This record gives sequence, structure tokens and C-alpha cells, in this order.
Amino acid sequence: MKLPADLLADLRGGLVAAAVVLPQATAFGVTVFAPLLGAGPGALAGLIGAILLLLISGSAGGTVGLISGPNGPSMALLTGTVAVLASAGLAPAAIAPALFIVTLLAGLIQLLMALAGGGRLIKFIPYPVIAGLTTSIGFLLLTSQIKPMLGISHAGSWSQWHLLPIMTAAVAFGLTRYGPRVLPRLPGAITGLIGGTAIFQLGRSFIDLPALPTHWVIGILPTLSAIHLPLDPFTYSWSQLPWSLILYAAFALAVLASLNTLLTSVVADGITGLRHNARRELLAQSLGQIAVGLAGGVAGSASVGTTTTSVLAGARRWAALTAGAILLLLLLFFGQAGQWLPTSALAGLIIASSLNLLETDIVAWARRRRTRLDAAVAVLVTTITLSYDLMSAVLVGLAITILLFIREQSRAPVIHRRLTAAERLSVRQRPAEQTEQLVQHGDRIVMYELRGTLFFAKTDQLFEEMLPDLDRPAWVILHLRRVIHIDFSSVRLLQQIAARLGAHGGQLLFCEVHADLGLGREVERTLRRLSLNPRRMRARTFTSTDQALEYAENALLRTLGVAPTALEQRVALEALDLCRDMSATDIAALANVLQSRWLDQNERLFAAGDPGNELYAVLQGRVDIRLPSGTERYKRLAIYGPGTVFGEVAFLDPGPRAAEAITVKPSELLILNRADFNRLRDLYPDAAIALLLALGRQQSRALRWSAKEIQRLIQW
Repeated sequence: MKLPADLLADLRGGLVAAAVVLPQATAFGVTVFAPLLGAGPGALAGLIGAILLLLISGSAGGTVGLISGPNGPSMALLTGTVAVLASAGLAPAAIAPALFIVTLLAGLIQLLMALAGGGRLIKFIPYPVIAGLTTSIGFLLLTSQIKPMLGISHAGSWSQWHLLPIMTAAVAFGLTRYGPRVLPRLPGAITGLIGGTAIFQLGRSFIDLPALPTHWVIGILPTLSAIHLPLDPFTYSWSQLPWSLILYAAFALAVLASLNTLLTSVVADGITGLRHNARRELLAQSLGQIAVGLAGGVAGSASVGTTTTSVLAGARRWAALTAGAILLLLLLFFGQAGQWLPTSALAGLIIASSLNLLETDIVAWARRRRTRLDAAVAVLVTTITLSYDLMSAVLVGLAITILLFIREQSRAPVIHRRLTAAERLSVRQRPAEQTEQLVQHGDRIVMYELRGTLFFAKTDQLFEEMLPDLDRPAWVILHLRRVIHIDFSSVRLLQQIAARLGAHGGQLLFCEVHADLGLGREVERTLRRLSLNPRRMRARTFTSTDQALEYAENALLRTLGVAPTALEQRVALEALDLCRDMSATDIAALANVLQSRWLDQNERLFAAGDPGNELYAVLQGRVDIRLPSGTERYKRLAIYGPGTVFGEVAFLDPGPRAAEAITVKPSELLILNRADFNRLRDLYPDAAIALLLALGRQQSRALRWSAKEIQRLIQW
């Protein structure tokens, strides 16, 4: 029976993964637990950690092709924890169970992080912090393997080094690092382990040793029946455990393991072309970590090198499960092989792996001015790890992450653009006299388009940039459509802006305030509720930008002594801008061909797509030009009140209408179609020419404003 191609690929990838994980898990287990339990139990702990992580994460994980097991970061942290616990006075017999408790608590913390959505939060840790952590872990791994490489026991003196372990470690290192160049199909860890073991066994026959030191080999692995759960009672009192250090180490281990797993998931996605589920993967890793802590194994997480090797060999959905099953079978039936595996060969493997963790790009970052701060952050994290411990470096790295985020956010400009009424008016069309006044004094209407996040680090910057407009009688409009979040410090700033502007005779206006900001429909009311000062603020809130601009324009015109045209006010024909430069004779001739029409409120004058050739003059009321964008949605393009004219394009070049016209208020219009214009041209040619010249002037002004509007839009 022929197996499916996908199953064969998973079997091949799982076999490769097991071959790579086996020496790494054994080496890391020996490094962490050999001083406490011995080489054999240490190797067993490493294999238990690998098997449980592979089986659980392979069954329930959210990343295709991900391979987990004990790795450098977890080993370095656990080794550092051993030193910290020993310096705190914890008895040697209690340190190993304490490490298992650390692993268990780390799994619980990972579980909470997964349920709280921490998978996304961890992705925001800057790469310089990650580079500093990995580099320091690489250095810790290097220093931890010096004694095993020299054949010195963990309690032995430096004068007891031997040549055979050094040769074994050197061969294992060379084959691990450079073997794939000659044998690309064979993982370097396997090549190094086989070559190092062969050199060691061959050297034993030539070197005369009275007795082979027990710490030179792993020894026969204990059976699974020898496992004692760490939560079983032991001689050391639970109350005397340094729980603050244990919780500290557990938190650091949870962060490191989660970060390493998510980074590896991204690498796996890049090879498989799929997308991982961060929450599901963290949940699976947390359950695996809890099981490892309960069973007395070495903590771990996903491994970038092992995952890459296995995925390239074909590993997909069930490769991790396959690798875990293979390692379990090896542990059950081939534990005797441990007596042939030299610890110095494992040291060579770890040294080769540790060199891959050293981020040499830090030197390149330091040479460039723009990346020197990133290099300094990486060096700082590395220095803290080497000077103190890895747990402190993790917490410092998280603190640096927060500070870097605040720094980047504070450097990003919160004011996207500052506009005045001289650059942008509302869509309400006004008589030329009013428009000229608004343009001439447009600097008294200022609109700030804000964006991003308004928080405590930005308040002073925003206030300083707005200060010149706050100490004068101006209408300041805050456009908040693209503001994502606003904190209480910024709310207090808005109170200060409104108070300062009001003290100088100005007024603060808000527009485009979406509900997610929490400022409510009336920002001024919200600001008063957050203050014990009951005085009313000079502030108003508008739904749209044009409403705020129109309000400010009307207020400015009244201040200048120019009364805005009331929509209920009726104007005469000669008061139209169209007739301003026409003689009384031409106006009278034009009046003879115009048709009067009265429209009720919400009556449609024409729809988009309707053919048209009419020119409309508004004597009373209000007509909105709208561009439909859905069943019940539209974009208001212009507002025409008494004294204005619209429809010039269709009148000069008859064709379908681009938008619709709706009367918002009862309106009186004068209409001129092409047939009536032809009659005017034949009877009163001077009046027809005057009309065309007036339309040309209006079109010229409209084109100038259109150019300004296009320039404003392309700046967005």
C-alpha cells in the first residue's frame, strides 16, 4: 500500500527533526541538571522535555511545521536560575524540584498570556532587544561549556583538563558547523554527534586511563519509572523556598519561550507560505510547558534551526508529533546507548549552536548614526545579562520596549496639517463679497487635522505647536477623524486649549469625533464633566468638517460686520454675483428670458445622470448638490443659498448631470435653459455676451479653488 505524499513528507520531516532534537535535548539537559542529578538523569530530563513539547504542540499547535524542544534560551535561563537559587542559600537537593516548579509556573504564565492575547503583544518587542537577549544567551552558552569541553567535572578545578575531551569537542564543533557544506542532506548536529562520538571512542583505545571518568559520558539513561514528579513532597520545606526568585525566573522563562516560539512561527510561515495562529500556538506551548514541569523535564520552546531544517525536509502538520513519537521509542528501547555518548561532543554541539546566536550585526548598527541607538540598546541588554542575570535582562528589555515605543510615538507628528480658511472654505457657496472677506481674513479660522494617538508624551508638543493660534481671537477647529486614541492627559490639554482660546476671544470647535474616542457627542459637555470648574467653555462639536467650517465662516463674517446671507432671505436678481458687472439694460433683458420656479423642502431638482442644459439662480432657500455613494449615503459637494448660481457646466456643455440637486429648504429659483439663452442672444446680444463673461469669471474662480483642493488632497 502506497502512503500519501503528505504523510511521507511528514514522516521524513519528523525523522529529521527527531535526529536534530535528540542531541540538542540531551546536551541541554546534561548542562542544566548534571551538577544536580548527574549526567544520566540530566539527559533524561532533556528528552522528557523534548518529547512532551513535541507531542503536545504537534497535536494542538497553530503553526505548520513547528518543532519544539529544549533550546539555548531556556537552558541559559535555567542555568542562571540554578546559580541564583544556590546563592540564595537553597539546598542542592531542592534546586532541581525548584527548577521544575519554575517550568510549571512559566507554563501557567504562558497560558494566561495566550488567553489575554499576549501573542500579539510580544510581537511588538523591538528587534534590538531581541538581538541583545540572543547575543547574551550565546555568550552564556559558550561559557557554560568550557568545563565539559575540557573534561572537568562541575565541581572540579581548572587544572584537571584533558586532551581527549578537547579533541572530541573540537571535532564535534567542526562537523556541526561545517559538515553540512560537504553533506548538505545530513543535519550538522547529527554529523557532529556521530563524528565526536567516533573520535572519543577511538581515542579511548589509544589513551591509557586507569578508569574512564563518569562525567565524560552521559551514561545509561534511567527508565521512565525513575521519574519523580516535582510536586511530590521532598525534604526541603515548601515555605522556605525563595518564591520571589522562583516567580521572577518563571516570568522571564515565559516571556523568553513565548517570544522565541512566535519568532520561529514567523520563520516557519516564510518557508511554508502559510500563516500561524499565535493564540493557539501559545496555548499549545503553555500546555506542553506545564506537562514538562509536572514530569520533571527541561523547559523549552520552538527552535528556529530545528524548525527550518525539518520544514525544508518536508515537515508539515504532523511532523512534530512524529518526531515526539520517535524520541519516545528511542527512550523506551535504546536507553543503553547513553553510555557511548561523550559529554564533550555535546559541548561541541552547544558551542556551535551558541555562535549562531551571536548577533554580529550589532557592530554594523554601531557604525551608522541612525542605528546607533539600536546598537546601544542591544549592548545594554547583553551587558545586563552577563553582569547580573538573564531574568533582569528580560525585564530591562521589556522596559526598553515601552520606552522605545513611547519615543517613536512622541517623534511622530500628531498634527498632520494646518489649514486656514484662505486655503479651504466650506462647501457653502457664498456671494463674491462674502467670499472675498473670508479669504482676506481667513487666517482667523484655523483647522488642525490631527492623527495617531494623543497621549501624555504628545500633550506638551501639541500645545506648543498650537500656541500661536491660542493667543488671538480665532476659531480653531480640531479635526479628529484619524485620531486613534486619546488619554486623560490629552483631555486635560483640550480643557486648557478651550480656556486659553476663550480668554482671548476665540472659540474651539471639534469635528469628525468618532464614538471610540470616548468624548461623547458633545465634547464641551464631556470636558466640563471631567472638571470641578462649572464654567461653560467656548467650545462646540460638529458632525462634519463642513459644518464646523460654515459655523466659523458665519461667525467671522458677523465679526467683520458682514451679515451672512440668511437662507430665508430673498434676494433680487440684480443682487446676484452673476449680475454684479452687468448693466441695468442687460439685467432687464436677462429677466425677460428667465423662468421662475418654486420648490418645496426635500424636493429633487435633478438626479445624477439626468440630461441637463439649465442654469439655476437661487433667490431664496437652500439647494444641496450631492454625490450618491450608496442606497442612503451621499457626499455633499456644495451648498447654494440666496444669491448664488449653479449648473454652469451643463449649461455651457449640455450633457448628463454628475450629481443630484436637493432642496433642503423651500426654495425659489430662476432657470435659464439653452433655448431661452438662444432667444436672449438673438434679441439682446450684448446681454448674452455679458452673461457668458460673468459665467467665465465664475468658472475661473472655481478652477483656482479646485487646484487648491487637489493640492490639499494629494498632501494627505
